[in-house]
Amino acid sequence: MDPRRRTAVVAITLAGIGLIVFGVYASTSGPPPQQEAVVYFSPDATKAQKDAVRAACPSVGKAIQEPPDRNNLASSRVYPLRYDVARASTADRAAIYACVHRQAGVVGINQETQGQ
Repeated sequence: MDPRRRTAVVAITLAGIGLIVFGVYASTSGPPPQQEAVVYFSPDATKAQKDAVRAACPSVGKAIQEPPDRNNLASSRVYPLRYDVARASTADRAAIYACVHRQAGVVGINQETQGQ
């Protein structure tokens, strides 16, 4: 085999191994992904109904209600209520989901993970 090709093969192999090692390290030692539960309201839900859901369903355990956005983005107006559920237990999530579903104007709740 040509020595120049051998050097290229070794360099590519080492780069591949380095990528695999970095991927394993990032998956096991990196920060946990951010997980949010986003509440979906019906299109005709009023601001009062949205505020009532925020008041009726506070944080439960480690399912933390996020503060309202202070911007005027359309997405903030459409999805004004979110919970940080990255460290929440299954029971905490179930309690939040049950409370939210009982409220007027709510269509549902969706859990999203950072990068999805």
